[in-house]
Amino acid sequence: MSFFGSAKEFFGLGPIENNEDDAYFEDSRYSETSSTAGAGAYDRAERPSRYERDHREVSSTRASYRPTPRIVNVSPRNYNDAKEIGEPFRDGDAVVMDLTDLDTADAKRIVDFAAGLCFGLRGSMHNLSRGEETRKRLFAIVPEHGNVDKEALKRSAGLR
Repeated sequence: MSFFGSAKEFFGLGPIENNEDDAYFEDSRYSETSSTAGAGAYDRAERPSRYERDHREVSSTRASYRPTPRIVNVSPRNYNDAKEIGEPFRDGDAVVMDLTDLDTADAKRIVDFAAGLCFGLRGSMHNLSRGEETRKRLFAIVPEHGNVDKEALKRSAGLR
């Protein structure tokens, strides 16, 4: 098509020719009366691909569920002892932390670490020394399905 013909067509002054799309509709795969009526070109393979999991082979790798978790008492000396808090909590146990002997900066870091554990593993955190007449800094973290009441945590911490 010439330049003037294209310009006339662009401004609507000439006939519109749609020859560009004709090649796409001549293929027999796209006709409505194709011999593969109903079958798509991208049907799923009969066997799963190597990236799909076979759901029959799934085995539980989580720790066994304990209805009542143990209560583990921990008195960390510095932030490097955070592993003593994280491992029992990850295994499903409640952890009571006595942060009295830590300096304020390390105590804040331990509390932040414990808050991250609770967020990541859907647990809950309790300040056991709030409302008590004590100078101790006591906190507890309880796993998601841990049925431990606050009084049992306080008894374990030596407040009752």
